[in-house]
Amino acid sequence: MSPDTLIKSPTKTNTKCALLIAKQWPEPASTAAGRRTLDILDLLNEAGYQIEIGSPAQPTPFQASTGYGEHQIEVNESSFDGWVRALNPTLVIYDRFMMEEQFGWRVREQCPHAMTVLDTSDFHSLREARHQALKSGQPVNLFHPSAEREIAAMARCDLTIMISQVEVELLKQHFCLPDWQLHHLPFLVREIPDINSTPNFAERQHLAMIGGFKHAPNRDAVAWFAEAIWPKLHTLLPGVECHVYGAYADHAMQRFHNPKVGLRIIGRTDDALETLSRYRLNLAPLRFGAGQKGKILDGWLSGTPTITTPVGAESMAPGDTWGYPLTEDPDHFAEIVARVYQNENDWKIVRDAGARALASGFSHTQHASKFIERLESIAADLDSHRNRNIWGRILQRTEHRAEEFMSRWIEAKNKRLDGD
Repeated sequence: MSPDTLIKSPTKTNTKCALLIAKQWPEPASTAAGRRTLDILDLLNEAGYQIEIGSPAQPTPFQASTGYGEHQIEVNESSFDGWVRALNPTLVIYDRFMMEEQFGWRVREQCPHAMTVLDTSDFHSLREARHQALKSGQPVNLFHPSAEREIAAMARCDLTIMISQVEVELLKQHFCLPDWQLHHLPFLVREIPDINSTPNFAERQHLAMIGGFKHAPNRDAVAWFAEAIWPKLHTLLPGVECHVYGAYADHAMQRFHNPKVGLRIIGRTDDALETLSRYRLNLAPLRFGAGQKGKILDGWLSGTPTITTPVGAESMAPGDTWGYPLTEDPDHFAEIVARVYQNENDWKIVRDAGARALASGFSHTQHASKFIERLESIAADLDSHRNRNIWGRILQRTEHRAEEFMSRWIEAKNKRLDGD
């Protein structure tokens, strides 16, 4: 899709219009976040909304052809004001808190009656805090500047969508966000596959890892696997290879490509499920992260048993239901992989555990209707909903630290006058 076809004028024809302000154009074949974004837009479309997408990102050859209105928008540019005022959306969804920071105040000025929703995809601040703890060796510190920004964006919005119930509880307990401002919406699976129709144990071989390389947890997982896990695992499974898939595999990732020892960095795949269905095991050796993990969901959907760590398992399924003990120890991880790879009965136990998790926690039917009902309930009495949100209103009034900047301006003005 070229930029010329991407830039369109508002063509609002429906009284219900949903505008997604996206950090990146959705790439469903590159990231689980891209697939989730399209799932949400499809839900809204089915509920009768006209869908428009605006993004300041440059178009990519891998973005989805959505069929929805698509608009190139600019940050720090007042032309957005007239455009969004003419579009006059009834619902605005910010994809990540940075988009709310950039465009939220403009939307509030131009479309004050539009309901606003923040989709975090995952709790960015939690992921960042865990990353810093891993690098420093210190305990996880949730209360850092990025958290302040992300929580402020949540407070300014009418509703925040969280993909992880674990993170919903964390926000309520540690950051005092009220339940009525949060909504749990996991990955949605419209049809649970029959895993018995996928290739069986004997028809599969080798190990796979999958995940876009723009995502820091995936980059760390590959490095940790290559340096700490694969040397032992390679000796336990002679002749078995591990193939690593993911979009945007740069030079730093390609340095782990070593066919001589059976570790291959393959790069992008257009069909994650078809690719994974050829492998005996799907590995997700994550050391930090947040939210739900698309790579694990893809393993389950393709009938491929998945071996992961405690942080990978978080928000996907309870820790005692995976069919093996979750571990962060690289040697133990390698031993579990080798055992499940070689033993068909253990392989089936892990595969079946994934199928049960898929059926119990990701039902489109169960979660889709609740989400639309929640939106409609808030929209039906938006003023009352906003009246409850005193901290959000305060943050809107003082956003960008207006009092501080006004004080600094007055101080500078007085100094100039004194100099005269």
